[in-house]
Amino acid sequence: MTDSADFTAQFAALRGQYTERLANTWDELVRRVSGQGTDIAPSILRELHASLHKLAGSGGTFGFPELSRQARVLEVTVKNWLDDGRAPELAAWEAWKVDLLALHQTIRMDGASGAAVAETKLPASSLLGQREFVRIILIEGDQLVADELSKGLSQFGYEVTHCKDFAAAEALIRVDTPNVLIADIMLLGQIPADSTEALPSMFERLGYRLPTIFLTKRMDFPVRLAAAQAGGGAFLAKPVDISILAGRIEMLLREREHAPFRVLIVDDDEVLAEHYRLILEAAGMLVEKVCRPQETLAVMQNLNPDLLIIDLYMPDCKGSDLALAIRYEDMWMGLPIVYLSAEDDLNEQIKALNNGGDDFLTKPISDARLVATVRARAARARKVGELMSQDSLTGLLKHSSIKDRLAHELERAHRQGTVMAMAMVDMDHFKRVNDTWGHPMGDQVIKTLAHLLRQRLRRQDSIGRYGGEEFAIVLPECTAEDAIHLLNDIRQRFSEIRFIHQGQSFTLTLSAGVATSDQCVDAQSLLAAADAALYVAKDSGRNQVRQFTDDGGSSQQ
Repeated sequence: MTDSADFTAQFAALRGQYTERLANTWDELVRRVSGQGTDIAPSILRELHASLHKLAGSGGTFGFPELSRQARVLEVTVKNWLDDGRAPELAAWEAWKVDLLALHQTIRMDGASGAAVAETKLPASSLLGQREFVRIILIEGDQLVADELSKGLSQFGYEVTHCKDFAAAEALIRVDTPNVLIADIMLLGQIPADSTEALPSMFERLGYRLPTIFLTKRMDFPVRLAAAQAGGGAFLAKPVDISILAGRIEMLLREREHAPFRVLIVDDDEVLAEHYRLILEAAGMLVEKVCRPQETLAVMQNLNPDLLIIDLYMPDCKGSDLALAIRYEDMWMGLPIVYLSAEDDLNEQIKALNNGGDDFLTKPISDARLVATVRARAARARKVGELMSQDSLTGLLKHSSIKDRLAHELERAHRQGTVMAMAMVDMDHFKRVNDTWGHPMGDQVIKTLAHLLRQRLRRQDSIGRYGGEEFAIVLPECTAEDAIHLLNDIRQRFSEIRFIHQGQSFTLTLSAGVATSDQCVDAQSLLAAADAALYVAKDSGRNQVRQFTDDGGSSQQ
């Protein structure tokens, strides 16, 4: 019988072979579309379809689930072109090529996410710190400034590659696409010297854009406007506070890392509903359709949609009546509902909107408008949901939300017979920061620790601002040993961050307490145990991590 170690080694070897093959497949796909206009031959489309079909079917097996999903979306679009027997329109073809080029980023992100490792049930210790690996290219002419920024960002777990000009940066980007680009606005000796002129040209040659942060010694309006026109996601003054820069990086990453929008279509016209489903799926959404209104609530429970599209007139019921019935459930009170109908009578549309609807689209509707409306409505609904559950200063879960998450994960751990960890983290002598440097600086320190926690923890972990400078962390499928190892790494990194205020700098430390699900029967007792361990860490000199022991004390780690 093959033991788990042998199985893991074999799986890793197979995944390595598949990953190598991906590089060849990617190169071949790019070669096929390079230089192709809208008069692309059907034979080329068939080859593209075959390659994407293989990627869609195999990616998830080898730990590339997002690759499978996006390849499937691209495959469906090509199949529609083939079935239509005509060449794609220019706008559709160019948009499809942009999505194809984005597969390279997806392959890298999936490969770094540890998804395949998680599927083989490796110990939690091998997963710690495996949140998405973030790579940054820094374009900076001053070597000393570049060294300082690179060192500071590495404390947050970012990998920084320094380039002195855009030519070197572009060459690196073509080899391995980074997550974020940071560029000094003025690069003396380069042509053009202004990064706001060089950047758009580089993105045009690449065929895609990257989240970009501009650094500058000038803060006047013309420079700000030039940065905005060049598509800069952030604009910071030199000398740069590393904690603020890390915050901007985190903000840009969060904006691009949203999960696909989930959409439910309710329409008795099955052919039309399928058309809408394919259009929205091609735009990267997860879509299901219901042709019998009475099945709507059951499907909603499973899908948990971000948005609902309802035909206004159906044989069994009006769409407005269905919307009102859905609103009877508290959990669906904030769900965006968009009516879709050939009804063009304004009074009837207003009546429908008064019955629980949020928007009205008149059939026939263009594919582009359908996608744009759904995306805008779903994004706004998600943002509202985040604002309700997240702390306004840090973007982490609020006090009540992290307690709910703890209860959910503890119940799951007990049900599945696994172990999870709970940690309480608190900054040492934080009051001195507010008293010495002021409350705005105190807020900046709190945000910095939040960024560090988010960067160093796994995707499945939950982080909440429990109160003031205290944080609560829920670590599913994690032993006490693994949690302590991770928290000590975070503690060390945080102690090395230098905060700058009016030319002066200071550092800060933190303490943490850890408890595990096998020590407690409910969420309240687990929370109390972690808090007790934190208290011992504070009482024993601070700047340390303590584990709760069954006798009510704690062990030093």
